[in-house]
Amino acid sequence: MKKLITISVLLIVLFPFVSFSQTFTKITTGAIVNDGGWCYGCCWADFNNDGYQDLFVVNNQSTNKNNLLYMNNGNGTFTKVTSGIVVNDGGSSYGCTCADYDNDGYIDIFVANYGENNFLYHNNGNGTFTKITTGAIVSDGGNSTGCAWGDYDNDGYVDLFVCNRNQPNFLYHNNRNGTFTKITTGAIVTNNSNSGGCAWSDCDNDGYLDLFVANAGPAADFLYHNNGNGTFTQITSDPVVTDVLNSSGGSWGDYNNDGYMDLFVTGGVIGTGFDRLFRNNGNGTFTKITTDPVVTYNHWAGGSSWGDFNNDGYLDLFVGGYDGINLLFSNNGNGSFTRIDTGIIVTDGNYKEGAGWCDYDNDGSLDLFVARNNYFGGNNCLYHNEGNGNKWINIKCVGMASNKAGIGAKVLLKVTINGTAVTQKREISSQSGGNISGQNSLNAFFGLGNAAIIDSLKIVWSSGIIDRYSQIQPNEFLTAIEGQGISNVGPVKNDSPLGYKLFQNYPNPFNPVTKIKFSITESGKWKTENGLVTVKVYDVLGKEIATIVNEKLRPGTYEVPFSINQYSGNQLPSGIYFYKLTAGDFTSVKKMILIK
Repeated sequence: MKKLITISVLLIVLFPFVSFSQTFTKITTGAIVNDGGWCYGCCWADFNNDGYQDLFVVNNQSTNKNNLLYMNNGNGTFTKVTSGIVVNDGGSSYGCTCADYDNDGYIDIFVANYGENNFLYHNNGNGTFTKITTGAIVSDGGNSTGCAWGDYDNDGYVDLFVCNRNQPNFLYHNNRNGTFTKITTGAIVTNNSNSGGCAWSDCDNDGYLDLFVANAGPAADFLYHNNGNGTFTQITSDPVVTDVLNSSGGSWGDYNNDGYMDLFVTGGVIGTGFDRLFRNNGNGTFTKITTDPVVTYNHWAGGSSWGDFNNDGYLDLFVGGYDGINLLFSNNGNGSFTRIDTGIIVTDGNYKEGAGWCDYDNDGSLDLFVARNNYFGGNNCLYHNEGNGNKWINIKCVGMASNKAGIGAKVLLKVTINGTAVTQKREISSQSGGNISGQNSLNAFFGLGNAAIIDSLKIVWSSGIIDRYSQIQPNEFLTAIEGQGISNVGPVKNDSPLGYKLFQNYPNPFNPVTKIKFSITESGKWKTENGLVTVKVYDVLGKEIATIVNEKLRPGTYEVPFSINQYSGNQLPSGIYFYKLTAGDFTSVKKMILIK
């Protein structure tokens, strides 16, 4: 049995929210928290598309430099992967970032190495990875540390930025054929200032990803505005870039729910320093926050990460202490923060590096993993969030015209919490952990407080396509497919598939919602079709009404709802409709009846 260490964290939340206790449990069993290593970065990602988030961790231990991969078993535990190049490649690894760079539906891994070539691993879709060995992206060498994927030219394929210590940084443009071209001109690749961490964000909402780069210095950080034509302009006069300090990384997050991404920067490399918070003014400039508790503690910080851990509708913040204590800040909902001084997360020792929030057990509460440099003692840390009853929504974005992982997509929703309208924003990012590297789950997770319904949901894709939905039930796992609709495809636990099968919908007849259940296996043409599954609804004339599933799924049994409100605005007449499952060479059609 795992050892439970539960300590209540009193969250002081100002009007109109109520106070409650929040409990985290430190996980103490399993390789995921007992492997040790000199770990600087981590990435949460669903590498095998089974609906559960897996974890990749970079390791730079002198005696064993192999990196670490843990596959989620779907029951709250993880299995350590011990075979394959991705965990047996050595490397002086400092940073990592994950995305689907070739749009095949599976998440790939890039690793930044210090003093040697970097690594790029292609996900084969069958639980294994292939190491890419050609191209500048893996042969440049350099003193690489941080890295981040982002589609800066909105061509539907993610590009890559890599930070270097004491040499110019790297930018690689995706050629859309599995290869990359190294960009060699512009300040973004000619500046030389001991860079460590980086993070993309469309901070001015003009539809193009901008870039923040943290410099260990002491030196000013970099902020590059995307000109929308493949080039960047370096910002030189904003408060974000006028402090000459030591910075280790930055995290973007809309902490005040005004629709613009704010920036938190961790400081104090080799010594002490103050972290910085910059509020986005909504006009391309930032205001430096100077009096809030979130910026008044003097320490050598490690990783940082935004996440609504109490599901109250406002982003909270974790800051790891490298040479000093860890910090946890609860968002008061009025633009200020309360520092949490008790609980296992803030009393669990230092040397914390990259951090990432993720609901790894799919219970509706964000959990926290923190990579740790155990040169001075101490293994990596995983903290399970025990929840508090507040509502939530978890949205996976699948790009079609945009990159497949949805990186750069802006997800905005509106709910009413305690009688007050709250609009929240998330931006899908490949680097969100605020140090050399740390990546939250690529899903957009929102806390909803006591909201009865999600009034509206808008997704602004990097392609420019905008999808809008309304009247969505909370406490669901949704998959949003660009331009095609949303569904809550999820595995049905403890139900192993015996073959391909499409079940009768329930209830039937229905109004306005019914559930469609299906099973898929590895027989037939499954592997040659690469796992693509579709479920579509038709009227009696054969006209397609809705596509409710269109994604690559692992073998299993799934259940997805069909709502006439969601897909047709309640305009469908009563009558007979048909739904069709296609998986490889298997197809099956059943009829259902709508009664209004």
